[in-house]
Amino acid sequence: MSKTKLPYLRSKLRRGRWFHTYRRGEVERTLGVHGLHPTDPKVVAAWAAEHARWQEMPPCTGTPASGTFAWALDIYLSGNKRWPKYAKGTQKSRAAIFARYRKAQGTRPLSTITGETIERALYAKGGHGAVNEYKALMPVFEHLYRKGFIKKNPMLGIRLDKPKIEGFPEAQAEDIAAFQKRWPVGTVQRLIFDLALYTGAARSDLAKLGRKNIGDDLLIYRRQKSTVNARVPLTAELRAVISQTPDISPTFILNARGKSFAAGSLGNLFGDAAKDAGMNARLHGLRKAFCIYWAEQGATTHQIAAMAGHLSLSEVERYTRAADRERMVKLLVGNAKAGTQHFKNGIHKSNSL
Repeated sequence: MSKTKLPYLRSKLRRGRWFHTYRRGEVERTLGVHGLHPTDPKVVAAWAAEHARWQEMPPCTGTPASGTFAWALDIYLSGNKRWPKYAKGTQKSRAAIFARYRKAQGTRPLSTITGETIERALYAKGGHGAVNEYKALMPVFEHLYRKGFIKKNPMLGIRLDKPKIEGFPEAQAEDIAAFQKRWPVGTVQRLIFDLALYTGAARSDLAKLGRKNIGDDLLIYRRQKSTVNARVPLTAELRAVISQTPDISPTFILNARGKSFAAGSLGNLFGDAAKDAGMNARLHGLRKAFCIYWAEQGATTHQIAAMAGHLSLSEVERYTRAADRERMVKLLVGNAKAGTQHFKNGIHKSNSL
């Protein structure tokens, strides 16, 4: 434990017993961990939670009573090293769950929270909502256990009815043909489609891709979901698509105002375009076409799985054995030729990568 004095922490030894408060200006608040040495991890955790209320939360944010669930949430959010590393979307969804629980159970003492009560609450909730709440709450109680605030994690051993995941509709050959017919090369809808097809990027990554990601005949970017670096070869087809985009812009795909899309907006635009074309699949549904394309380029199953991110080897093999593979290949090759011819006709003025 570091011997560096924590700001605003006041620890006093009275008649052989330590008392800890957070004093800032005229305000002094008890940390609720009296009797422990100032270097005890629980003292540091309680200080961090109070310090975060002053530094990061809205003014006049109250301090929950020590030992309550709201108090425990503050300790978790201010002291768990994994929390800041979660994706922004994950933080946002879990923060919403915490807000609901803080409102409904915030004053409840930790000592009264058992695995049985949590399991019953999740069972009553049911569905994907229960799964999401389980994933949000499990690390909270694990953090409290590891720090010594509770004797055991009450969520260990909880039985959860996990709903069956239907997954995203896969784009079939007729879907691709319909989209290509409805949205010709030169439209932003087609650009989104083509870039997703040849890079396999999810919408959160696709919205950020630009020439800054090009290097050594590769398109390199860090996947937001898995934090793994993707290295996609700059094939002739991908080069043809990129050549349709402006030379100087922060990203390949720009909205009507010449700005980069937010991931959600890009996904919504493609969703509307797909619906207009009579296509059920969305961006994620292009994964099968992506795998077939790279299989035709000679990539191995392992290489395709690596480029596609979280696809398993069995999924890649199933995709590349698709019954409509031959027809899909013809559509992909024709799509690339159309993009190259469109560029040669001078509709887009960019001529370099």
